[in-house]
Amino acid sequence: MMGRIAAVSALILAAAPARSQTPFKFEGETSLADMQAKVRQDFPVGSPRDRVRAVFVDQGGAALKLHPTQAGVEKYIYDINLCSYYVWRWNISADYDGAGKLKQLYVNGEPALPNGAPPRVLPKDPPGQKGSIVKITRPRPEAFKGERSLAAIIYDHDADLNTIDDQELMGGGPTRADPANMGTMHIYRVEPWRSIFDMDDARAVAPYAGDCAAADAAMGKGAGGK
Repeated sequence: MMGRIAAVSALILAAAPARSQTPFKFEGETSLADMQAKVRQDFPVGSPRDRVRAVFVDQGGAALKLHPTQAGVEKYIYDINLCSYYVWRWNISADYDGAGKLKQLYVNGEPALPNGAPPRVLPKDPPGQKGSIVKITRPRPEAFKGERSLAAIIYDHDADLNTIDDQELMGGGPTRADPANMGTMHIYRVEPWRSIFDMDDARAVAPYAGDCAAADAAMGKGAGGK
């Protein structure tokens, strides 16, 4: 009897169509919380670098950027034009060990893996020298209906913007990649290179995949709006 059940089960499985994995799209994750949950589910500590790149770069279309000074650190950036009101940036950065195994993933500069390596401790101000506070601006001309530029503040421990490993950034951005409902303001305190304010360019600014008419109506710029 058990043999017959096993044989029938094998036939059913063989006849069932194979499930095809849906390629990853950055547009599929609407909020910071969604992306954090996604990376926790798909990329546990120890995931190989090639698999992470395959998802974010090959499937998602992100630009791959290697850290200019830190070995084993890279990021995947992807921009979305939210109906010309705001350019949303996904900055997914990753730390790998010497064997190319994942130690920690960051979503817009914030660590996402609870059991991953802790964030790097920034150095203190050099002896006898004070750091500097600098306001930076990231132009976003595509957002001509809304925020044409993004502003943030950098605290630079050695007062030299050319040395990036001792910098802390504070700035705010929305929590949702939805022009009709961009959520609330989220305050970041992160390394500038891992942030939504970094000056590296994505491959392109992707158009919003949803309904811009709904966004215009929400912003009061639909029919009869100003």
